[in-house]
Amino acid sequence: MAFKGGKGKKRSRSAKSAEARAKTKAVVAEAPQPVAEEAADVEDAAQVLENREEEMVGSIGVVRAQTAKKMTNRQKMLVLGARNMSSKDRHLLLDLRGLMPHSREHAKMGRSNTLGDDLIELCSLHQCNSVLFMEPHRNDVSYMWIGQAPSGPSIKLQVNNVHTADEIRMAGNCLKYSRPLLHFDRDFELQPHLRVAKSLLHMAFNTPRYHPKSKPFVDRIVSFLWLDNHIWVRNYQIVPTSPPSLMEIGPRFTLEPVAIFNGCCKGSVLWKSSTAKPPTEQRRDRKMRRLEKQEANEVIKEKSDKHRALHPAPSADPLDLVFRD
Repeated sequence: MAFKGGKGKKRSRSAKSAEARAKTKAVVAEAPQPVAEEAADVEDAAQVLENREEEMVGSIGVVRAQTAKKMTNRQKMLVLGARNMSSKDRHLLLDLRGLMPHSREHAKMGRSNTLGDDLIELCSLHQCNSVLFMEPHRNDVSYMWIGQAPSGPSIKLQVNNVHTADEIRMAGNCLKYSRPLLHFDRDFELQPHLRVAKSLLHMAFNTPRYHPKSKPFVDRIVSFLWLDNHIWVRNYQIVPTSPPSLMEIGPRFTLEPVAIFNGCCKGSVLWKSSTAKPPTEQRRDRKMRRLEKQEANEVIKEKSDKHRALHPAPSADPLDLVFRD
């Protein structure tokens, strides 16, 4: 019985050693878990610190003003010029863009036989329903096209007597992109072609209500007056005095209607001016006026030479030098 008991003690020791080995293996297997847990705790602490820093700094963002007023007049005007236009025409276009917040600009385009189709395509690309195009001729004659895209009508106007706002430097001033008052002469309602011109000018210079770029102020007035077969365009500031007065801002120019077309800068002619002259005839008239003035000066010079020959000046007396005081 003693021998069996000793043998039993040996077995219990081997079992204990096996259990100890199993425990060590389990400890070795479980050893990486605390490291992973510590790394996760460190990441959580860093995230908490970042969130606290963001809360302290604050989030920066642009918040647009919310309003229930919506723009119903979706008028957009494409304003551009030709490549060979003069510097004065270029500055005039810049002034016109400053008066029209609903305008869209485009690079200069060259002259071609398909001007109307090209302008219609540009209007569709810029999502515009009207166009204002400045077309020069040899840097001495300029035409302004105002048309409604893509179906028309359109009007061709000759630009004369251009004075930009920087050139005249008037004392008037107004807020940029403010909504203007448009004043048309009474003659615009009496003649049919002037009614078409009035509608197109109203479409070009009228600022749509609640436009995002426009200012909710009415501090200027644009007047269109009909005199001597020309449209005189002036831009005035409304001075808040008693009674209210006007002060010119600029630019100032005149427009001579040439023709009205049923398409956008193309199509058949609906009306043509009887007093307007083509550019070649205008150049010829200027040359003839210069020649007539030169001939008149030559006649005056011949008369003065004949008068001097018939009535010579008295000769100087040599004794005047002796008895001079």
